[in-house]
Amino acid sequence: MSRLRPVFLALTGCLALSAALPQAHAAGAASPGILTVQPGPPPMTAATAAPGVLDYDGIPTVEHASADNVGGLMYYCYSHKLVTDTTVRSLGRKLAEREGIRRKPAYAWGGKGRLMLSPTVMFDIKTLNRDQQAAVCSRSALRGPDLLKQD
Repeated sequence: MSRLRPVFLALTGCLALSAALPQAHAAGAASPGILTVQPGPPPMTAATAAPGVLDYDGIPTVEHASADNVGGLMYYCYSHKLVTDTTVRSLGRKLAEREGIRRKPAYAWGGKGRLMLSPTVMFDIKTLNRDQQAAVCSRSALRGPDLLKQD
């Protein structure tokens, strides 16, 4: 029994440390220049999408995505090499240059591959196959001219 005492003490120390780390991280996350996104409801996936969310080709509609979300999504699409067209990179940069857009949570969610279907509903495009992800990127980029006109 005395041989297990060091193991027990080590495990207890690890548990205490793991409980303290999230609090320390949360305190440091509020530093200026770092975007923190509040956790929201879990995003829809290809398997859990509500009826009518996915189009005839199995991808979600991009009609209601905001300019900040599409800007982040363009970053995701380009960095994951889902599209080779430089239009996506150019659109993403132009949208990201807008005042305050990089500080908005929807931009950060787009950068993680999440498409905002409404202000409270997200769809995780990573749950789609690669061709479908590329189609979401292309359709989002087609909205570019309209998004760039919006103020």
